[in-house]
Amino acid sequence: MTWLEEFKRLSAVFLAVVFTVQGASCELVVSPEGPSRVNAAAGSTVTLAVSFSGASDPAVTWFIGGLPVVLWKVNSGAPPTIDEKHKTVLQIEKNGSLTFVNVPLDYTNSYMVEMTKPGLEQASTTFTLIVFERPLGNPECSVESANDADLRYHCEWTGGTPPAQLSFPALSNGISGAGEFNLTVTASDNLNGKTVECTADHQAEEKKCNVTASRPVEFLPAVRTTVNSEGKIVVAIHCVCEAVPKGVVSWSKGSEAVTSGATHQISSNATLLEIRDHDVSNFLLQNYACTCRNPLGSQTRTIQLQGPTISDSSLFPNENGTVITLTWEVPPTSVVTGFDIQMKGPDLLSKNSNATPTKGSPNGYRTIQQKPGSARSADVFVLDPNLTYRFRVIPKARLTEGEPSGVHRIGPAGEGLSGPAIAGIAAGIPCSLLFLLLLGGLIYLCVYCNANKSHQTRYPVPRAVEKAKTIQPDSTPHNPQTGGLKSPPDYNTFHQDPSERSAALPTFVPPPPVRVATTV
Repeated sequence: MTWLEEFKRLSAVFLAVVFTVQGASCELVVSPEGPSRVNAAAGSTVTLAVSFSGASDPAVTWFIGGLPVVLWKVNSGAPPTIDEKHKTVLQIEKNGSLTFVNVPLDYTNSYMVEMTKPGLEQASTTFTLIVFERPLGNPECSVESANDADLRYHCEWTGGTPPAQLSFPALSNGISGAGEFNLTVTASDNLNGKTVECTADHQAEEKKCNVTASRPVEFLPAVRTTVNSEGKIVVAIHCVCEAVPKGVVSWSKGSEAVTSGATHQISSNATLLEIRDHDVSNFLLQNYACTCRNPLGSQTRTIQLQGPTISDSSLFPNENGTVITLTWEVPPTSVVTGFDIQMKGPDLLSKNSNATPTKGSPNGYRTIQQKPGSARSADVFVLDPNLTYRFRVIPKARLTEGEPSGVHRIGPAGEGLSGPAIAGIAAGIPCSLLFLLLLGGLIYLCVYCNANKSHQTRYPVPRAVEKAKTIQPDSTPHNPQTGGLKSPPDYNTFHQDPSERSAALPTFVPPPPVRVATTV
């Protein structure tokens, strides 16, 4: 082989290697510069970023759902060609990336970018753009009764695009809803007081809310009494119980259910019962019961109405003693339509604008004010601090009067006693005197018996005295001083201990009189 042939052979090999290397290095490649799934809030600016290699200045085409919307050549001085409908939103970057300005919600779609270069194969890549709008506010949870035996849990977070995905993980696995979600379960004791959480998942953020179901708790009905335009007493019993879900209220009288009619009226939500009658005694004949129930349990309270009654009262004077404030309380089930403020004592001064005198009662009290059934205090003005007044409150159910409150006295200190106090002292004096007389008699009897017992012990009658009185001879030696007889002992010389002498009875000294101020 000549050198020329060898040169030609080596040249061919060299050229083949060169063209092979050039072909390998000139392959056009395009890829996402970041995630291919992009979330963007509506109204924001977002870019679908790309990068390419293997060729310079390729032609770029962007497609939305398969339709071309942007045409441009990289580093070309000419402006890009953008579809007329998208000119206000789409922009192309120097490297061929696509930018959305103030992106609307309806731009959620699949996007593809395609790059081409003469002599090279075209390259492409795809994106998914999700434009979202945050739901309004925050998710809300609730629970309600279903068929009086089940609980329906509800979770809601509306207004978002796309809708938020909602679920109750503690009650179900894998069951969810979009925007609004209801889940019905059978009521049971383990759900009473249990907090159930709803998970709300959205592209904007993840939120949670919760709700706790509970059986009705104990409650106290409220009673209010008025008089209607027909002159009837109207007793309104308000029965509101706390329960989740809200309890259903029903009424009964004795063993019978109460329904709306001429005497009874039940409100639309059943929480208020009104009873109408002219005679207050008709209200006191029956027991009314209020029952509140939900799927988790029930509570019943019985209401026995009372006649007009005052449970407590007080009097508070001002510093000068010229104004007093009377306060009082009534039992929660008492039927009261008004109060009479009564006074006993001198007339009030003429400046007392609150006084409305009426006919006095036989016991000396007279009505100076009248208050409605809702009142719990009354002020009395322009009292004379040097005089004594007594006040009381009379509860009334229309024309029927109840027992008066305690009597409250105001006046100079130490001036006189109340009637009951005087009666108590008058009854106590005879009893005290009788007790002292009995005590004195007992002391005298004890002293007398003690003294008599002492004399019998110290002065026995000796037999020698009896013998001396009968003058019988004695064989004893002769005593010249006694004429042969023994002389009897001289009992007159017996010494008595002064401590054993009888003492005089004590003299009763009555205690000094006292003055008290009382509230009866």
